[in-house]
Amino acid sequence: MKLEKLNLISEGKTKRLWATNDPKLAIAEFYDDAIMYHSKHKQYFDGKGALANQINVILMQVLEDNNIPTAFVSKYSDNSMVVKLAEMLPIEVVVRSYSAGAMCDRLGLEYHKKLKSPVLEFCYKNDDLGDPVINEYHAYAMELCTQEEMSTMCYNAMRINKVLTDLMKEVGIIVADFKVEFGRVSGRLLVADEISPNVARFWDKNTLRRMDNDGKNPELEYERLLALLKQITNY
Repeated sequence: MKLEKLNLISEGKTKRLWATNDPKLAIAEFYDDAIMYHSKHKQYFDGKGALANQINVILMQVLEDNNIPTAFVSKYSDNSMVVKLAEMLPIEVVVRSYSAGAMCDRLGLEYHKKLKSPVLEFCYKNDDLGDPVINEYHAYAMELCTQEEMSTMCYNAMRINKVLTDLMKEVGIIVADFKVEFGRVSGRLLVADEISPNVARFWDKNTLRRMDNDGKNPELEYERLLALLKQITNY
């Protein structure tokens, strides 16, 4: 059966989710216009959605190759992918290996310093509240997830960090931090969002900065990252 895009299910900060003629599958379509990770403004350039999608497609396949279950099924078009329709948990899991962004602002840390050990943070996904930072006890009290699901998210988030760090090290890229989300599919918890510069900080190891000419040319980061991933993977 040929998969067909039907009605719009939801619209987020970086993607639209479309229903299909298969009730178990959806199509996730990336925007060219998207809010950057922990940023208050939007950055737009032609082709951003296609670049983010291609980066994410490669990284999801890398995770699957490392036995980290995801909702990814296949690439659908340049700027979209087929995914398993998941019941999303309203929790963002942030993995930090370097000090940056909101963590520095909250804790008074110096920017761009390697942390002694990776830090896991949790945010409650609620736009009206600004996605506040929570801990696991908040998550249980608010019935956002079970203790078993929290353990699974933490375990897989740390595994993802190791896989990404080892992969990017080959091409001189530091994974400073990233956000990952999970969803339930047939009772199983899967990585069910994206991993791309939309939700991660990838730094050049020599400058400890994004590869975007200090924000003047955001397309450079996406283009360089995609080219490097094609060099070191078979996708």
